[in-house]
Parts: sequence; structure tokens; C-alpha cells
Amino acid sequence: MPVTTLLFDLDGTLLETEPGILGCYRHTFRHLGVSIPEELNLREFIGPPLQDSFRKLLGEERVDAAVEIYRQCYDQKGKLEASLYEGIHPAVQTLSATYRLMVATSKRNSFAQEMMEHFGLAPYFTAIYGVHAQNLSESKASLIGRILHDHRLTPTEAVMIGDRAFDILGAKAHRMRSVGVLWGYGSLEELQSHGADLLCQEPASLPDDIARLRSGRLRR
Repeated sequence: MPVTTLLFDLDGTLLETEPGILGCYRHTFRHLGVSIPEELNLREFIGPPLQDSFRKLLGEERVDAAVEIYRQCYDQKGKLEASLYEGIHPAVQTLSATYRLMVATSKRNSFAQEMMEHFGLAPYFTAIYGVHAQNLSESKASLIGRILHDHRLTPTEAVMIGDRAFDILGAKAHRMRSVGVLWGYGSLEELQSHGADLLCQEPASLPDDIARLRSGRLRR
């Protein structure tokens, strides 16, 4: 079946969210009285579910407290300390004329909804999916599964677009194709090693690259 629907990650794909995310990570460490090791690269923790990140950073016993502190910070100020990647708005506008666009993010659903509205992208998207309070550690694969189920999509009808291994692996779990974007927080090696079907260099290239993927003319 032809591709009808494009699923977009949010952080590192549609929006440059590093300032707000890292600011709230640092706030959480300070609040808990924990020093951040100089060698720690916090950018590596942009994208995965927060519970997974704080489990690695602080250990199981501090996960719940850290997540609550972080989310309060992010709700109060961090979520809007972001910006559109150059070229994303016209790319999304062009793609929305041919495909249904949806967001699939590990960010809390309410945050994702507000950010998409604030940055002017919501009108181009038919659905915005994030995690809910009762399941904040939901995997990207599970999130994609909800979208496929809710919209009665087969895996061949949809493509996942994102910047991290979690996006690629989430698509693979459903035998979906994926596009790894190189302007976000994941590396070329990360996206290649996890099997992205296509790599996109810049937002302006997305419409042509999606057409190439749809036709089977892949460019890695």
C-alpha cells in the first residue's frame, strides 16, 4: 500500500528544544543536590523517556522525584525555550498537501500539544501523540502502535521520521520504514547502525527524500 502518513518525532526533529530540556535537567540536579560530572554529555538524554534517562543518571531510587522536579520546571518555563529548525515550517507545509502528518513523541502529551500550537505547526498535523501521566515511560514502539491502531494504518502506509535510535527502533518494531534526520541530537553512526532506511541532511530535503523513499529510490 502507498505511504499516506508521516509520523514525526518532536525534540530534535521539528523543534530545537535543547535549551529548555538541558536547563530543566540542570535544575533537577541542583534541586536534588547532585553534582553533574564534567564529562557527562546531557545531550545524549534528549529524546528517551525521562524515567529511562534519570534511571541511568541517578539510579532507581531517585527516578520518581527527579521526573516530578523536571516536569514542573519544564511546564513552568522549559517547554517554550525552543525554536523551529530552519526550513521545517515550509517542509511541513509542503508535505501536508500530500500526506497526513502526526506527531509521535516521548514528551508528555499536553506539553507536545501546547508546543505545536505555540510554534505554529499544529494546523498541519492531524494528530499529536505523546505520553500520558499514567504511562510516562511508554516506549516509542508502543506509541507508534497506538497511532497505527487508532487510525487503522498498516505499517506500509506510515513512515517514522526522527533523530534518535529510539525512533528507528520504534518503527522497526512494527516493520515500518524510517527516516533518520541529521540536524537533531542523534549521530550519523547512531542512525545508520540502527538501520534507518534513509538519512536526511536538512529539513528542506524532506519532501524530496520522502518521495524517494516512497518510490523505493533510497539514499542512505
